[in-house]
Amino acid sequence: MASKFGLAGGIPERRVRPIWDAIDSRQFKNALKITTTLLSKHPNSPYALALKAFILERMGKLDEALSVCLNAKELLYKNESLSMDDRTLSTVQIVFQRLDHLELATSCYEHACGKFTNNLELMMGLFNCYVREYSCVKQQQTTIKMYKLVGEERFLLWAVCIIQLQVLLVSFDAPFSLSSQFVEHAVD
Repeated sequence: MASKFGLAGGIPERRVRPIWDAIDSRQFKNALKITTTLLSKHPNSPYALALKAFILERMGKLDEALSVCLNAKELLYKNESLSMDDRTLSTVQIVFQRLDHLELATSCYEHACGKFTNNLELMMGLFNCYVREYSCVKQQQTTIKMYKLVGEERFLLWAVCIIQLQVLLVSFDAPFSLSSQFVEHAVD
């Protein structure tokens, strides 16, 4: 499920590093050229497509970037066991976020978390998507799932903070009693 040592989205790291070096030095045309070569060798790689979408977005080709990123999303859904890693998902998420399609990024993480229910890394990515969407209820549900999965108190405290945030946002007093119950449970 997660990327193996030396692999980036199922592709050897040595093949991906030159792309990120070109992106970091703002040589987007060169990065696109290397990515196109990579796609010829790995045509069914959602990570390679996500990289291409990322580069196209940085070049200002927004419509083309969205189209390529949607193709990467489709491949993610098809090749679930091979390529559903956090690196691919986070690259897709960045592109969708920059293109103002947060709901598409969230749906990718929801799908991944549905397939791999015990993966904390993916749940953290899903939680971050919900934070970007200001979806407090779903943030709270996700933190409770993470708490049940690993039993770390920090997730319980995150849930308390989210409840408090809901109180501030909605000006509704009922969640205070629920948050105090969470704290009492964590202390006991």
